[in-house]
Amino acid sequence: MKFPMKLFPKGRTVLGCCPVLLLLSGCGEATPECDSLDTRNTVVKVISDDSNNALVNYAAKNSSVVAAMVSNANTEAEKLAILEKARQDAAYRLDDTIRTNSINKAKRAVTCTGLLYATVEDTTAQKELDFKVEQTADGKISISVSPFQF
Repeated sequence: MKFPMKLFPKGRTVLGCCPVLLLLSGCGEATPECDSLDTRNTVVKVISDDSNNALVNYAAKNSSVVAAMVSNANTEAEKLAILEKARQDAAYRLDDTIRTNSINKAKRAVTCTGLLYATVEDTTAQKELDFKVEQTADGKISISVSPFQF
């Protein structure tokens, strides 16, 4: 059985359509993504660099491992050093699911929400976190994390 190729007019090929497809694909400006690896890494870095991070403070204060180390310390300075080290060694991660709350194509910005986990020794604390991803006119990405109460 033969099927005649009448999908394209005589003399036209698939390659002849490519310039049109390329032009059409450039029409819409891409908005940044909530769930890209760069976005995830930047959000975690912003939180982990915050010296007043309430989420990690909570995890450190509720860790039985940290509490045991603190109880064995002799001075207040040693206790503070143990707490600070526990905070610095905390592990952070964003949940696999990140929601896109809004998209502003004109400003090339998205607002997002994700669940953030902070683990200190044997204790993991979690908190919903809101952040905004914007693409500047020169193509650079800017990420801002909304402060949260804990």
